[in-house]
Amino acid sequence: MFRKNYLFFLALLIINVCFVLYIVQEKNYVDQAKEVAVHFKANFLKDSVTNFIHEFERNKEDSTEIFDFAVSERQNILAEQLSRAWSVQAVQSILDKVFTAQDPRGMWGYVLVTGLNEEIAASQNVPANWDRIPRSLDNIFCAWREVENPVGRFYFGVTQEHLYNTMVSIVSSKIYNSHFVEETYYWINEIKNYKGGKNYAVRLIHPNPRSSEGMMLSTDMQDAVGDRPYERELEGINKDGEVLSSYYFKKKDSDNFARKITYSKLYKPYNWVVSMGSYYDDIYDYVQTVGKTKGRLVARFAIPIMALLDIAFIVLLFLKVHSEKKSESDTKVLTEQNASKSRDAKPKEFGEQKLAKDFLEFKQNERRPAIMAMDIDDFKTINETYGADAGDFVLAQMANIFYEKSRSSDVLIRWEGDKFIGIFTGMQKADCWRYAQKLLDAIASKRIAYKDKSIPVTVSLGFSFFDEEDKSYEQALERAQKALKDAKAAGKSRARVE
Repeated sequence: MFRKNYLFFLALLIINVCFVLYIVQEKNYVDQAKEVAVHFKANFLKDSVTNFIHEFERNKEDSTEIFDFAVSERQNILAEQLSRAWSVQAVQSILDKVFTAQDPRGMWGYVLVTGLNEEIAASQNVPANWDRIPRSLDNIFCAWREVENPVGRFYFGVTQEHLYNTMVSIVSSKIYNSHFVEETYYWINEIKNYKGGKNYAVRLIHPNPRSSEGMMLSTDMQDAVGDRPYERELEGINKDGEVLSSYYFKKKDSDNFARKITYSKLYKPYNWVVSMGSYYDDIYDYVQTVGKTKGRLVARFAIPIMALLDIAFIVLLFLKVHSEKKSESDTKVLTEQNASKSRDAKPKEFGEQKLAKDFLEFKQNERRPAIMAMDIDDFKTINETYGADAGDFVLAQMANIFYEKSRSSDVLIRWEGDKFIGIFTGMQKADCWRYAQKLLDAIASKRIAYKDKSIPVTVSLGFSFFDEEDKSYEQALERAQKALKDAKAAGKSRARVE
């Protein structure tokens, strides 16, 4: 019997050894996976903070333009009225009317200088020790003008302090309304003293919790394990203007402290340290879940195989037949499970992480996937005509049709409502047109059978790709959604490729 089946015994031995070695290496795999996950998270934090700073820099430029326009309007009023003012009292009376209590507090500043010594005759929100040099007004005003008048020289404008307060309001709103997976969020500290020490910085904007805003920070502050994170952060900011660090911080809505990875970057105009962080245990939980799933799969096959080795000489033929049947059964079950799973659209959180990862890989090796935006034409009418349950059934069928007409590597994401996002690795622009027509025809030709109803459905599609000038995947996604809108405007059940 042994001679007849020696190849079978040899195969069992080799498989057994391979599975044992694989199980031994499982811990190393998980550790390596954790390192890779942390690396990707660090790059995500860095890109997010950099993009966020670019975004509110544009907000600052836009606000400055608005204030400059407001200054021009006031200049026209003042130029006419001050030309008829022959005394300081007359000038002050005009100013009281032009700059009223209805203006935001601290928005406007002005100074009137008279005589050969250029004495300050009237001022508001301008330091008494101003050096009388007009170009130094750039440090006081974000936008200003000079107005000629019989009494002297008059300068006025919107204060830098008001621009600063406006930026704090804009950035605060963006931070409070930003939502990321897990406990990831932005916050900002403002440095008062780059040398460090007590009260070297103030916690300016922080969503976890907001009640901590205004708290003074010191470089001798310690975290839960005795490290000095603010001291280490300030050293990195002073050296490179940015720093990637880790420390222990209290979790949101909890009394527990956990280790956190954080990227911080200096926004020099306001001495802001803009930061974003994520807890290691959130990263590790995902890796650990993958590791456990993989470990269960290994154990599922390793134990029966090793049992076969122990009793192979007794019931060789029986185990051989049983093993083959079990393998076929397991393969069938696994195939059915995978097929069922592949027909489900992925959640938005998965899509955000994959797009961020694909964008990082594009920046590194220029490989870019095709990104498709898809939604159902007149989906509101379907819900109103056939009911919400029918609408949900139609959404599920869209995922089925998508995977029937797609490759195994293609991914469909349920973005929101009846909107989907597709990601196609390696697809070129010419391929998009061919695939789009195939998908449009498949959906339009298939009436969805729900209970005793037959529901006609069409979709519209928009495709885009990452561009070298993109700062984040969101820009490519916006182009795909614009292409989708163009397809709908052209008559629906159509596709557009940007």
